[in-house]
Amino acid sequence: MEIIISEKAGYCFGIENAMKMVRNTIAADHGKIYTLGPISHNPQETRRLADQGVTIIEDNDVKNLESGCIILRSHGVGKKTIEAINQKGLPIINATCPFVRAIQKKVERYDAAGYQIVIVGNKEHPEVIGANGWCRNKALIINDINQLENIESYDRICIVAQTTIIKSRFNEICDMIRSRVNEVVIFNTICRATAERQAAAAKTAKEVEYMIVIGGYHSSNTQKLVDICKSHCEKTCHIETIRDLDLTEVRKYQKIGITAGASTPDWIVKEVLEGMEEQNKIAEENVVVEVATEEQPTVVVEDVVETIEKDEYDDANFDFAAEIEESLKTIRRGAEIEGEVIHIAEDEVILNIGYKADGIVKKSDFTWRSDEVLSELVQLGDKVWCIVTDLNEGSGNVKLSKIKYDNRLVQKQLSDAFDNKTILEGTIKDISGNGLIVDIGFTDIYMPASQYHVRYVKDLNTLIGEKVKGIIIDYNPKRRRAILSQKIILEKDMKERREQVKEMKEKRFDELNVDDIVKGVVKTITNFGIFVDLDGIDGFVHRSDLTWEKINEPKDIVEKGQEIEAKVIAKNDEDKKIKLSVKALMGRPWDDFIAKYNVDDEVEVTITNILDFGAFAEVIPGVEGLIHVSEISYNRVESVASVLNTGDVLTVKIIGINPEKEKISLSKKATEEAPARPAPTPRSSGSSSNAGSGDRDRTSNYGGGDRNRRPQQSHNSNNNRNKTVYEETANVTLGDSFGNLFDGLFGDSEDDK
Repeated sequence: MEIIISEKAGYCFGIENAMKMVRNTIAADHGKIYTLGPISHNPQETRRLADQGVTIIEDNDVKNLESGCIILRSHGVGKKTIEAINQKGLPIINATCPFVRAIQKKVERYDAAGYQIVIVGNKEHPEVIGANGWCRNKALIINDINQLENIESYDRICIVAQTTIIKSRFNEICDMIRSRVNEVVIFNTICRATAERQAAAAKTAKEVEYMIVIGGYHSSNTQKLVDICKSHCEKTCHIETIRDLDLTEVRKYQKIGITAGASTPDWIVKEVLEGMEEQNKIAEENVVVEVATEEQPTVVVEDVVETIEKDEYDDANFDFAAEIEESLKTIRRGAEIEGEVIHIAEDEVILNIGYKADGIVKKSDFTWRSDEVLSELVQLGDKVWCIVTDLNEGSGNVKLSKIKYDNRLVQKQLSDAFDNKTILEGTIKDISGNGLIVDIGFTDIYMPASQYHVRYVKDLNTLIGEKVKGIIIDYNPKRRRAILSQKIILEKDMKERREQVKEMKEKRFDELNVDDIVKGVVKTITNFGIFVDLDGIDGFVHRSDLTWEKINEPKDIVEKGQEIEAKVIAKNDEDKKIKLSVKALMGRPWDDFIAKYNVDDEVEVTITNILDFGAFAEVIPGVEGLIHVSEISYNRVESVASVLNTGDVLTVKIIGINPEKEKISLSKKATEEAPARPAPTPRSSGSSSNAGSGDRDRTSNYGGGDRNRRPQQSHNSNNNRNKTVYEETANVTLGDSFGNLFDGLFGDSEDDK
């Protein structure tokens, strides 16, 4: 008897985490310990915890508690239940499974956003009841596609799944809702561990003759495992403990499979396994006794021959066993064998394998897809490789499996590709969770979304049908798991390209020298300049080096892809940067200006910029001069913008040229006739203190008189001072302004001059 234990059997992460928290709570001595509902859907484990002082209560019992510690089981509870416990002031140990808590958060968030929540699952399951409590208990709970009659009445729907629901059922319901409702948000919240457990159970059930599912009779996930196993193995039984197993029935089969629900503790699985192994040991002993006493070769040879010791039998028996072993040494269970197709039926293919019996390949062992037709997959005379799964399938023929051979071949190809870092090419055929399913020819392989590209891809559905290539970065032969990565190839290619570009850039940098004239293509245009491709290295032209003329933006005078000629004006050895100048190849407008114009020349200019202190005007392209506010008009100008506008064309006179600073002073009013000067105001003669005594007054002021005494000024003299006007253009001398101030100061007079 061969016993195969399915992968992922027993506690899932959520239950294991919850049980650990229970054990820690017991050890911490928190006093009385309560759990809201059974911590595990396993009666044996529940009784064991009860013996350690853990009491199971329901939500309504919380109001009667005054003390103790409450553990929330992995299935979680509704929001109001947690609020009720907090109001009582009782400590909470939240053992809710992280996957379940994620469902609760999504339900709460989308309910608040106005979506109708749909939970695909069993409305009686505590996980579903708890999740419904996070959307005010208003979720539609659907477990069958026939419950979708009135789903069209909702505009926006958010769908989540019970973590243990069967994926095919969830997908079917989602597809139907999607076809009837305008806006649907779907979250596949089926626990990955559940999906992996179900897939592993299905795989094991396909390989065995009898399947045992261990778990509580009321456990939802265990019941789903039973349904899945029965769909692949008709002889499937559901037990809670070894006491429920009919060992007499089990002994009828040679290949037994075992799996366990997510809430089944390891000690129960171990108990069943040990009981099975004990029965297997007894069966083997009985077979050996039968061969030794009856001396008849009526038993299954592969089970007996391998246990025979040569020195335990007489010569006759030994020769017979050796003869049989010799005849079967290439036809052993698990051996690879090639056969020729001699018959094709609807549900099986018969092969000539060069043995005393033909090989039988059932359809379920020939292809994974039940909708495929065998006659379309294989023809008479074709050679087919298979794995021997049984030397006698019941009618004397050898039972073979092409699927197992193909899978073994696939695993070998994956292993070789992983070891040799072989680049595999394929096509994205589907989306799975947060990743991609890639068809690489001989099998499908998983590529996480993070391994698709160096950049983030928001919508994975847009990638279906895309060609990819990658290498296997993780391979686990025991779990038959392989991870494909395209990102690692892209990163390697990018690194190699960067190195090539760097090498080319350095080579090209060394070839260029300051003052070289180069040609290049405009690669990038920015508001501060342009980048030019110089055959392997970029050169930069600042906007000030593009032209002598004034421009708003570089894009006004150059285009992307345009070929230009420039001069190398600087090299940065550290950063390998090249600075170029286009205007360095053009004639300097200033030189043209100096050659053609002089001070006092009148020129026609165009106003280019208006400022508070004046206006700039273009004399010739690339050369500007300043018209100061004082040179605009003889009249006082309060605002330059009030008399001049950008774009105005006017005639001005050049009143100054500064060759060193390359600056030009312009004047508009110099081209106009100056207005007449106002007549000077006559001095007042009515004051006797001032009339005819100017010399005396000045002598007393500057010749040692009382300097602290201020002379009296008449009202008329104040008025005259206020009427004094300063004219910038008047030819007034200091003598005109101050008069004969020093006359007679040193004893001289007008007659002495």
